[in-house]
Amino acid sequence: MLASSVWRGDRSAAYFRRGLVLGGAATGVLALLPAAVAQAVLPAGWRWALYALLVLVCAACDGGLVRWRLPQNARQVPSSIIVDAGGAGALRFGFEMGTGLRTYLPGHLPYVALGGALLVAPWWLAPVLGAAFGAARTVMVWAVLAGGDATAWDAAHRRRRHLLAAVGWAAAAVCLAVAAAATPC
Repeated sequence: MLASSVWRGDRSAAYFRRGLVLGGAATGVLALLPAAVAQAVLPAGWRWALYALLVLVCAACDGGLVRWRLPQNARQVPSSIIVDAGGAGALRFGFEMGTGLRTYLPGHLPYVALGGALLVAPWWLAPVLGAAFGAARTVMVWAVLAGGDATAWDAAHRRRRHLLAAVGWAAAAVCLAVAAAATPC
């Protein structure tokens, strides 16, 4: 999965990480209008109810209770992007992965974040949440580079994916509880 020709050194990885954050921010910018409209049209109670439904569906999917995948572009990024010289390929590859729209999503938590940006977070936070999504994806890059062996890292990730998903959902639950407590309905 991560044993890619994009890992050609620190410079390439830096471009890739920048692309991830920029791609996430771009998705957040594109979510500004739908977020503003949804929050202007729907009462807060309805938005929170829709968001709770989305969270429950996503949790059921990730927990294996429901065999259903939310939409994703389940294909690899073309190698023609990766071989571009001068860091442009790594930047573009990172941007496309950072949007969350170009390649595989390992779980449903990105939909929880997007739903939060659209329905319950202040509409103007959408680009910040998008950039945070891209920045979170950079953690994977640092972990792979720090480990040195991408194949071994992939194997370790496969062994621990359920634990990682549980930790992600626990963190999301804490964030949702804090947000719900801080939001007047």
